[in-house]
Amino acid sequence: MGMADRHRGTTDAAFLLALCLAVFFHASSAWAEDARPMRGVALVIGESRYEHLTALPNPANDARAVDRLLGELGFDVTSVTDGDKAKLDRSLQRFAEDAAGADVALLYYSGHGIEAGGENYLVPVSAAPSSLADAGKNLVALSGLLAELKAKVPVAIVLLDACRTNPFPAGASITTASGPAPVAAAGLGVTRGAVPLADTPDAPQSLGEVIGFAAEPGHAALDGDAGGNSPYAAALLKHLAAGGFAFGDVMTMVAEEVYVQTGGRQRPWTNASLRRLLYFGLTPEQATGDDAEIRGEHRKLLLTIATTPADTRRIVEAAANSGAVPLGTLYGLLGALGKDVPGDPRELDRLLRGQTEHLKAIIAERQALTSTDVDIVRLSNLAEKALADGAVTTAIKFQQQAKMRVAQLSKTVDKAEADIKARRIEFAEVYSRSGDTYFLAFQQMKAADDYGKAFEQVRRYDTGLAWHYKLAQANAIRAFGTFRGDNKALQAAMRTFGEAAKLLPQDRMTPQMVMTQNDYGLALYMYGTRQSGSASLEQAVAIFSSIVSSGIRQTDPSLWTEAQSNLGTALVLLGTRKSGPEQYQQAALAFAAARQAITRQDQPLKWALARKGEADAIAWIGLRGNNPDQLREAVDAYQDALTTLTRDLDPLSWAATQDALGSALWAIGDRLDGSEMLQRAVDAYNAALTENTRERVPLLWATEQSNLGNALSSLGQRETGTATLERAADAYHNALEEWTREREPFSWATAHNNLARNLVLTGERTGNAATVEAGLASYREALKEWTRQTAPLQWASLQGGVGAALLILGRDKADAGILRDAQDAMQQAWTFYQKAGYPRYDGFFRDRMAEIDKAMTALK
Repeated sequence: MGMADRHRGTTDAAFLLALCLAVFFHASSAWAEDARPMRGVALVIGESRYEHLTALPNPANDARAVDRLLGELGFDVTSVTDGDKAKLDRSLQRFAEDAAGADVALLYYSGHGIEAGGENYLVPVSAAPSSLADAGKNLVALSGLLAELKAKVPVAIVLLDACRTNPFPAGASITTASGPAPVAAAGLGVTRGAVPLADTPDAPQSLGEVIGFAAEPGHAALDGDAGGNSPYAAALLKHLAAGGFAFGDVMTMVAEEVYVQTGGRQRPWTNASLRRLLYFGLTPEQATGDDAEIRGEHRKLLLTIATTPADTRRIVEAAANSGAVPLGTLYGLLGALGKDVPGDPRELDRLLRGQTEHLKAIIAERQALTSTDVDIVRLSNLAEKALADGAVTTAIKFQQQAKMRVAQLSKTVDKAEADIKARRIEFAEVYSRSGDTYFLAFQQMKAADDYGKAFEQVRRYDTGLAWHYKLAQANAIRAFGTFRGDNKALQAAMRTFGEAAKLLPQDRMTPQMVMTQNDYGLALYMYGTRQSGSASLEQAVAIFSSIVSSGIRQTDPSLWTEAQSNLGTALVLLGTRKSGPEQYQQAALAFAAARQAITRQDQPLKWALARKGEADAIAWIGLRGNNPDQLREAVDAYQDALTTLTRDLDPLSWAATQDALGSALWAIGDRLDGSEMLQRAVDAYNAALTENTRERVPLLWATEQSNLGNALSSLGQRETGTATLERAADAYHNALEEWTREREPFSWATAHNNLARNLVLTGERTGNAATVEAGLASYREALKEWTRQTAPLQWASLQGGVGAALLILGRDKADAGILRDAQDAMQQAWTFYQKAGYPRYDGFFRDRMAEIDKAMTALK
């Protein structure tokens, strides 16, 4: 059963295997002089045709390809395909004997493998479910082999592509001398032999060992498409022979290659204890060809990915998965940002998702370049290949070369009258592709310049393409203005959108005109968010309203739905500026219409975000109108959104929805007796804090702490004692650690106001004047920012709080002067609210003034 093959590496390739004898910290200077050729032996095993267990299509392919590669690298290779237990035992014994005379011994295994009782086992093709009754006899234990190699060869390397899911029945156990042990559900575990073993007296000088797993311990590895190679084998074939890289870096590149090619589903794991630098190629690879340039940048990218923080990885993975775009390409685009990578995860997530949408559009639109110029075809194809591997810099280089070729051809194109339109369109496509690459690399103004050149190429020959490139130019400038906070760029974008609109028929609202108007509205909205007035926001609302009423729903429902969501977003922000309920009511209707036009099954994220927007609008209506029923409706809407908007689907949006749910629950609970709603608000805020951590998003964490403090303070008012009130004070103090006056002046004042109210309440309950005075001091801190000129409504609220605190202190201390100050503060607040048109507060102030009068009378 099974096949075995033995061959020696070619003479020409024998020099490739070398060990750098310099110690690590001297390696850079001594590498060339101290490297010497060595003898390597290898055993390659591929187990595909299992007789009694699930067959695996690719291990035999993997073994043949790895066998060929190791032979080219100078190893003496023995190969075993579909070996039963006896065949594997003989081959492993001979391998151990051969290792005694070698400098490096490498074992590659592809097939089923399991972990049980702290031991990893290789599974021969002869194994059956009954084999577990005597695992030592029927399976191949790995730890003994590792110990034997350690004792016989200076460098031992074991690469295990054996982390597939458990082929045995669920819940199965093996029987060992020490008793039964359950078989792990997936993957291998940390191998006992992977821990550096103690040197034996008669062992050769050990230079270390490397144990490579195709997946992390306890995780399953993918087998790959049938007829090909597993992701781990494919990565080894791509990088194992990389010249000029130490073996540790090679294994890092292999691990990250598997990670990006599987979209983050599989991450290899390596346990290495090498005490010298090991190279499989003495000479660094010379980047002389186009493919070599791509490969070189791609390898550098892989080493960079390895250093990416876990939180950033999550954001990149979520963006790639949500857009179904290559993970490696997105990492390449992230690398193109350089030092401009946003520190705020929400901003980074927004940027990457925007680039993901643009990349999806490019992929959907792009067709093969029908060119008669071989250089343009070659360079364009190379640029596409580089971009797919995340080699953004190399992609830009090839696009630059293609543009140079265009520049050469452009001088003579007018001589070919019959071909001129086709060639101009071809030239525009080159500029457009270059613009796409620049845009993905966050170089929006260079992208805009290239889109402008594409427009110039076709403006006389194809009006539709001219509009397309002009719109792309406008959106690139808009993205720059948004990303860089450049309002002049947003103004330039709006002018360019106007130029694009002039290229379209003016007598009807075509889909192209809708797209142009919608994007123009987005530029107006972003510009309006940065202005103190509401004029730009009102213009954006008018544009989105005209789109939804234009009849476009019948010809392109997706454009209508997008405009409805944009209308809702603009109306909510306008409502905060106008302080009126009508904008919130219109926003709720717009979001509801957008949500009803799509299904949560087909577009779950868009549906859930529309549902959240609808809930936001309803919540604002309830807050401004003091209407508990509408607040309850908002709670129901948030909970409905959360049934689809899970943490896995979009963690940042999930946290934002939890926060919004908490605010709605708190607004309800603060208006009612009892504590159920308030406790639910606390739970929602705590859920949001599991994602919005201080380390990841400090300012957002401070917001969550402030909101949590509000809910706890309201809850504490309904309880005896002060424990919950003290928790609320702790939350406010937490918020103030990040909300400094210099960094966030308005939020800083908000936290001081909330802390003051909580402290005054606590001091009154405990009869502790010092606590009340601390609250009064916090109110006065807030007054440094909330002045009558800059924040009149907030100023009036603070005056009321100051008056309440002074009333408590004046009454307890029997101090008429303090009571007169309380009276003055209360009167200032009451007068302001009366003039501002808030008669509902008259009863509150009338009662407080009566209490002050009573306290002053008692002193006479």
